[in-house]
Amino acid sequence: MLASLTLRNLATISDTSIEFEHGLNILTGETGAGKSILIDGILLALGERADTTLIRPGSNAASVEAMFVSEEGAEFLVRREVRSQGRSRYFINDELTTLEDGRNLIAGFVDLHSQSSTPALLRRHVQRAAIDEFSGSADLACKLSIGFGEYSSLLTRSDELRAQLSAVADKRDIAQHELSLIDKLDPSSEDYNSLMFERRELEAVRNGAEILGKISEGISGDDGILDSLGAFRHSLANSGIETKDALELIEQAEIALTEASSECESMLSRIDNAPWRIQEIDDRLDAYSSVMGRCGGTMEHLLSRRSQLNSELQRYDLLEREDEQLQKTIPSLADSLHYTAVALSESRKKGAEELERSVQNELRLLGMPDAAFLVRMNNPPENRSFIIDDLSICSEGCEMPEFFFSANPGMKPGPLSSVASGGEMSRVSLVLKLALASITQAPTMVFDEIDSGIGGETANLLADSLGRVSRTRQVIVITHLPQIASKPCRHLAVSKEIVSGLPVTRVDVLSDRGRRIEELARLLGGGGAAMEHAGKMIDTDSVQDESGEEQP
Repeated sequence: MLASLTLRNLATISDTSIEFEHGLNILTGETGAGKSILIDGILLALGERADTTLIRPGSNAASVEAMFVSEEGAEFLVRREVRSQGRSRYFINDELTTLEDGRNLIAGFVDLHSQSSTPALLRRHVQRAAIDEFSGSADLACKLSIGFGEYSSLLTRSDELRAQLSAVADKRDIAQHELSLIDKLDPSSEDYNSLMFERRELEAVRNGAEILGKISEGISGDDGILDSLGAFRHSLANSGIETKDALELIEQAEIALTEASSECESMLSRIDNAPWRIQEIDDRLDAYSSVMGRCGGTMEHLLSRRSQLNSELQRYDLLEREDEQLQKTIPSLADSLHYTAVALSESRKKGAEELERSVQNELRLLGMPDAAFLVRMNNPPENRSFIIDDLSICSEGCEMPEFFFSANPGMKPGPLSSVASGGEMSRVSLVLKLALASITQAPTMVFDEIDSGIGGETANLLADSLGRVSRTRQVIVITHLPQIASKPCRHLAVSKEIVSGLPVTRVDVLSDRGRRIEELARLLGGGGAAMEHAGKMIDTDSVQDESGEEQP
């Protein structure tokens, strides 16, 4: 509940503190006294948009402090500071916090109803929210909305993927073919350079075959150098001359020439294989040339193209795998969405029947016994819905709730937005608030001048309804009706005076009988008869028992 409210430098309020009680809290005062500023203060505490025009003239900042107490007894001191430069700060229990976090923490404390909120009832989404709140379907509706958004996004993404895959199908085939040619070649700079070097070497060897043959024959052939050296070495060894060094040199020459001859023979054997090896190399180099020609003419371009093709095909594969996963996910999500929509529909229809009965009863209590209130479940629009298992589902469910109303007997109910007058709209909006009061979670309900156009016996009935609601929660009512003002647990009178050339609003607690009678008499029009009537109203209400029923 809202335990207290302190306002400083807010419009006509200089520095005012107000304490509220559980039950019915009534605020009365002349028009323009500043009652609406109290509502502005509550809204600022709840995190609503700050308006710098509310800062009192001559002040640099305005502030609001509100003490909220939970059902468990936890206290939340909310402080909102609004500065003339346009900046504002928000504190909870003296800790600076963001407006969003603050709203999330205390949004459920207060449910405010005013004349300005009545037109919102004409909007379909407000009517749907009322049905969901009354039927306890808000969580299901939220789940369905989230699921519908995800389902819609996945369908859109699936269409995009199918379009992309279709558009790149030919490109993908070409890329696969081109990559297969490159992969078949399996190119590398090392391989290409090695082939070029070997090709030059084999060509050089083939061109020197005759020379190599003559060298080999001259060294190791019949009557070759090796035979001559052997004969010379033999003759020299048998000559008896001391020729050790010469013989060693001849032997070394024989070894060197033998190795030279062997190398020539080896090279000649390669020459024998050179034609087919050269052809083999030329075939591979031709393959390199063909593939490089498609990729820019250089090995660098070829290798870059191979990497590019691999990346492209990987992207295509990722798209395909994503599409395959979507085709598995979408049916599962559709089943879940269908299940949630059916559960939500059943809950709404049951809640709608109960809301119709509750509103009809409240209309009767407020002097409209012949009025009719219906909740019609319209089909969702085709352009915003999907058909899942023969059920049309949109982001709001499988139906679009709409309120129908008729104020007079014999008149067919029509859409609330087109058949209700301003006064009737206000009355229906109030009735809905009273009907929803039994299930709303907010411990504090604020009604800002919801009695416009109401008087006589209907005012008494409205007072009884507010009194009934206040037995289970805190109710704060700004009113001009003496019938309501006579029933408070706490009566606060708002007045305004001029101090030093500026208006100053003050709020007084009317705790004694005399001051309450004076305020009620003012509401009744003033005069001796009004004072007498006010006294009787207060005395009558003061003998009510705890059940709220009047005693004889």
